[in-house]
Amino acid sequence: MGETIQRNQAADALVATAERALAAGDLNGAFGAYKACLSQHRDHPAAVAGMGLFLAQHGEAATATQLLSRAMELADADLRARVAPALAGLLADLSPRAWHRQLDADLNACFAEASVEPQALARVTAETLLLKQGAFEGTIAALEAMGGDPLWLAFLSRCVNVSAAMEARLNTVRAALLAADGAQGEGVRSLICALGLSGFASEYVAVAPPEANEAVGLIASMFRLLTAVEATALAQHGPMQAQLIRRSVDEPARERTLRETLPSLTPEDGDAVSVAVREQYEANPYPRWSAPPAPKPRALSDAVVALPGLDRQAFGGRLERLLVAGCGTGFEPIDLARMDRSLNITAMDLSRTSLAHGARVADELGLATVRFMQGDILALGGVSERFDIVTSTGVIHHMARPADGLVQLAGVTRPGGVIRLGLYSERARALVRMAHDLIAEKGWCATDADIRAFRAHVLALPDGEPLAQLRESADFYSLSGCRDLVFHVQEHRYTPPQLAELVAGAGLRLVGFEAPPEATGRFREMFGAADPLDMNLWDRLETQHPTLFAGMYHLWAQKAA
Repeated sequence: MGETIQRNQAADALVATAERALAAGDLNGAFGAYKACLSQHRDHPAAVAGMGLFLAQHGEAATATQLLSRAMELADADLRARVAPALAGLLADLSPRAWHRQLDADLNACFAEASVEPQALARVTAETLLLKQGAFEGTIAALEAMGGDPLWLAFLSRCVNVSAAMEARLNTVRAALLAADGAQGEGVRSLICALGLSGFASEYVAVAPPEANEAVGLIASMFRLLTAVEATALAQHGPMQAQLIRRSVDEPARERTLRETLPSLTPEDGDAVSVAVREQYEANPYPRWSAPPAPKPRALSDAVVALPGLDRQAFGGRLERLLVAGCGTGFEPIDLARMDRSLNITAMDLSRTSLAHGARVADELGLATVRFMQGDILALGGVSERFDIVTSTGVIHHMARPADGLVQLAGVTRPGGVIRLGLYSERARALVRMAHDLIAEKGWCATDADIRAFRAHVLALPDGEPLAQLRESADFYSLSGCRDLVFHVQEHRYTPPQLAELVAGAGLRLVGFEAPPEATGRFREMFGAADPLDMNLWDRLETQHPTLFAGMYHLWAQKAA
């Protein structure tokens, strides 16, 4: 007994040594301490987790995945919460060619942790489930098996599907359930509820079969919202049905109430484009999400002061008041509020329906530091409050004159404060421009029926067709996402030099340019230690690699003191 205690104490000491080495930047020392600990105690939870996290950060994905998988089995609840996001990130990058029991178990373990963003696992989970199921037989037994499989239920209830192959499979499953209506097995009932949650998350984007029009009661939840009468008539029957009623009936009802109580930061009138954009997001709030973000705690000021071009003296290190201008459904302000509890955040959007979603979730999380307010960026001139940081991601490029919007954002930024923008790339949106041409040719409009018609056209294309690549976009798989992707009422796009002109035109100075890892690597290969804020260099690079910024440009600008 005493020997075991001594061995555990020695292992704990080595883990502590490794963590101190990491904090001091001594990577070799940290690796050596973890390795020494594991050589003495191969199942020490903190050592297994620590080595896995270390290797995940330094490019050893395969070994890291094995260690983090083992750590999830060994760890207590607190350690699992730390390990799960890293394991989920590694699993999300996998492209399985066969079903593996351990992968199935690892995905289930990640879905069980609140620290994991479930949507990040949607693609790999869909691929895993299709490989696991093989051909779908359409029998009651097959449906019962799906409804009794925790991974199927987790995927359908917690993710928006992002796989064309899975969409086709789910269409077949829904048809089989319609044909088997009246089957009362527990698995079948759970599967119907999970498909109802999946349909709600995607806004019932899939084309329903004609017989779905006659469906009533629980089976109808796969194709449309249940009425209040239908929901009330359903007897409480298991956790999946309770989740279906809560998310598709109760929460929207609460959001409708909240919508009417939200204060205004600016007057609600606006130019014709602002009105059209507001109407779009009232009808189709974007983005769709249900699981709240659970970021690692850190100070936002640390990221700001690290910006390469920041005038630190002008900024002053003061970061308390933050405006999220165009917050949509509230994911970004909630993410920031949970990451840095010191922030006082104003989350503003044109759409009250979008705001109500974020306000409800923030209230449920007890986030008193976020206030959700209706407002128009173009009307910020009448606001006297000044903010240390303003963020506006994917917003001003939907204005008639984005430069006017940036001037207004600069006006509510305090002297020395900073603005973070997300804007579309001209080159990376080439595929979207092709979609716009097709939509114009077909005469489609931004109605649910025409969005479904567009999707049906794209889903039917051979893999080699350019527009078939839209099936790789997560936004393709919900009505609001697809509308935002290719049916938006207004869109401007930029090249890197045009970004520099936009920033300078608002009297701001470019101080940071965030690029994805692939883009950063290619920049260093091509230009070495050149200035990362030189937009002409980024323009040369993007000319050769036009899809580098498919997820938008992200840049920081500073206002003069």
